[in-house]
Amino acid sequence: MSDEQKRRIELLLAERISLEGICRVMEIKAHQLYAYMDELYADIPADLACSAAEAADIELRCIDCETDELWSFVLRKTNKQWLWLALDRASRQVVALHIGDRGATGALGLWQALPEPYRQQASFHTDDWDAYKQIIPVHQHRCSQYKQHTNHVERFFCTLRQRASRLVRLSLSFSKKLNRHINSIRFVVTHYNLSLQL
Repeated sequence: MSDEQKRRIELLLAERISLEGICRVMEIKAHQLYAYMDELYADIPADLACSAAEAADIELRCIDCETDELWSFVLRKTNKQWLWLALDRASRQVVALHIGDRGATGALGLWQALPEPYRQQASFHTDDWDAYKQIIPVHQHRCSQYKQHTNHVERFFCTLRQRASRLVRLSLSFSKKLNRHINSIRFVVTHYNLSLQL
């Protein structure tokens, strides 16, 4: 594939277009697309290109995060995979994400994915889900039964569903393999974080 084709595929992967649709538009075979996707996903930075996590003065400011979880599935609806996400309130960038079950194990996966300054100093606004209470230290946890304290992350989930076809409800576009599911979501989130920096 040419560099121009690769650039266009990167843009198309960050939109809500099925992989078959990308193949038709770009006039390429599925195996070519999958090979390039694997190459592209291998280069996703571990920090999701979040500049908020790299701020030099992070110790000098109050850090607020909103966290929530989003239902998804891989291959069949009985194979539920929950997307756990932490969003920095000030920058609106996604700081960390984890895909797993909806229990304490999933919450622990998100906690471990957070950059160290956030785990040490941030306040976390969550809904009343028990898994958060088991993982987030009490002095950092701001639990609320109302959506107003997690409205930014809820709004981001709407954006994510608009950009990642495999997260759309009642869609025929779904992941068949867990690693592709995780990498495609990480790619869209990284693309979103980079767009906020511009």
